[in-house]
Amino acid sequence: MTEEHSAGPAHEPPPTHRPVRAGRAILLLIVVAIAVAATGVVGRRKDDESLAKWTQEQAIPTVALVSPQSGGEVRDLALPGNVEAFYTAAIHAQVSGYVQEWRKDIGAKVRKGDVLAVIETPELDQSIAVAESQVAKAKANLALAKVTAERWNSLRASAAVSQQTVDEKTADARAQAAEVDAVQANLDRLKAQKAFANIVAPFDGIVTVRNVDVGSLVRADAASGAELFAVADVHAMRVYVPVPETYAAEMKDGMKATLDLPEYPDRKFDAKIETTSHGIDQKSRTLLVELLADNKDGALFPGAFARVHFQIPPDANIVRVPASALIYRDNAIQVGVVDPKNRVTLKKVQIARDLGTEVEITSGLSEDERIVANPSDAIGDGEEVRIMNAETEKPDSSPGQQRAKAKPTGDSGEMAASERGRGE
Repeated sequence: MTEEHSAGPAHEPPPTHRPVRAGRAILLLIVVAIAVAATGVVGRRKDDESLAKWTQEQAIPTVALVSPQSGGEVRDLALPGNVEAFYTAAIHAQVSGYVQEWRKDIGAKVRKGDVLAVIETPELDQSIAVAESQVAKAKANLALAKVTAERWNSLRASAAVSQQTVDEKTADARAQAAEVDAVQANLDRLKAQKAFANIVAPFDGIVTVRNVDVGSLVRADAASGAELFAVADVHAMRVYVPVPETYAAEMKDGMKATLDLPEYPDRKFDAKIETTSHGIDQKSRTLLVELLADNKDGALFPGAFARVHFQIPPDANIVRVPASALIYRDNAIQVGVVDPKNRVTLKKVQIARDLGTEVEITSGLSEDERIVANPSDAIGDGEEVRIMNAETEKPDSSPGQQRAKAKPTGDSGEMAASERGRGE
């Protein structure tokens, strides 16, 4: 009994600490897991905030800006014009008859008074002969009346005739003198008409029209018909141009212009404004402008068509902007102006002239404003924009580098959170 009692304690197993160590390990793992989870949540929250901020920033459009250029360019205004002679005379017959001869053909250079044609006037010649005989008869009657009046005046001194008879004879002599004057005036009129049998040039120039030939019948009452000859003074030419009312104020006396003619494709002619009609035609809404062009060499012909080029000086109130900056919306033309707070204001503008890549604006813009160079169709009034700088405008070599530069610095946190998520 004693041995069994004494041997009992000697065979009891020693106390172990394995359950305590396992619990501590489990607890440690739980703490580590909680710490890792907390760190992941905080990291994800930061990444979400960074991503939201980046997304919001990317929602703000990036725009490039341009500045309006002051002043327009010298405008070349090309308009059709009609070239006419300095003087033009349409010559008609003053007497009736037949063309006996013509001496000048078209293109002939003539001097003032040169005979162009001669008209044979048999009827007028007969009338002149009758008038001459009437003058001779009237002069004879006048001579007889004067002699009779003188005789009766001498007899009156001797009281052989009455005073009444003397007065009658004297009055008859005066009447015969008046008759002589009348028939003489008629003769002079017929002779003056006879002088028009020679058709002469009214001034120095060139014969541009001849509508007669030998034997042609001409009548003095045919002034409304075709002219017999036309003579043009072409030492200088008048050019008439209908200018639209828009440019009427630009047409000043003495303003220079150049002429282009189809028959001279490689030559330009100088001209200058002589005068204007100073009135707008109500039908065409144009101002008639008269120019003078020297024609010493005779290269310009009456009746020619010409394109007249006016150099319109630039308007100081005009600014130029790229055509790509225009926005067509609500039946109006607008441009986007960026204020100091980088917000867009849409302004209506008025275009003076379209130059292709640029347009000239007459109202709505000033030189110190910042214009959106290529606005999108969705851009709105008051919208916030980001200004593109020189670094952003330069494209990168690879798409990956472009995406890396385009994303904010928070992308590294987002990538780290993604890696952690995949690790978990």
